[in-house]
Amino acid sequence: MSDTQQAKHQPRGKIVGLGGSLRAASLSAAALRAGMAMAAELGLDCETLDVRELQLPMYRPDWALADYPAEHQASLQRLVAAFRSADAMLWTCPAYHGAMSGVFKNALDFMQLLARDPRPYLQGCAVGLVSLSDSSPLGGMAHCVQELRAWLAPTRLTLDDGDFDDALALRDEAAQRRLRRLVGELAGFVASHPLTR
Repeated sequence: MSDTQQAKHQPRGKIVGLGGSLRAASLSAAALRAGMAMAAELGLDCETLDVRELQLPMYRPDWALADYPAEHQASLQRLVAAFRSADAMLWTCPAYHGAMSGVFKNALDFMQLLARDPRPYLQGCAVGLVSLSDSSPLGGMAHCVQELRAWLAPTRLTLDDGDFDDALALRDEAAQRRLRRLVGELAGFVASHPLTR
């Protein structure tokens, strides 16, 4: 394989998707799957973190990673490693009572474990936001992006159940276009702002 062919097959950076809910038929998890599939088509290395699958404990601000019980170590180590390896992130979150869900915010709180890293928090990453049901979580999510020293993608989406079919595939063409535009912005940012580690 030539160097040109190898370059075409090498990932163009890593995107980590964080989302979902504790609902079995989660629209935010479905939106995350759709977005990550689009990212893979653009040549990004993709890792998806579904909060339902992770089953994270509550974040304890005075605990180190090693202080959490053994049954949570695998999921926490995966979460923290994914955060550290991300060049970009895609966040999908349902609206619960006018804000982001507690389980999603709890996952974000574990980024405090990256505070003393050489690259603290998400410094230098780009983050794209998708809310489900209504737009109320987007403001709080955007504020978290800022506090974590990341860049916010200009396109932000709100999707609802009418955008999905019975199998939870994103069927609405306008929603597909908006999500593809958002993922394209993240891919473009990664390509033009490579992180050094």
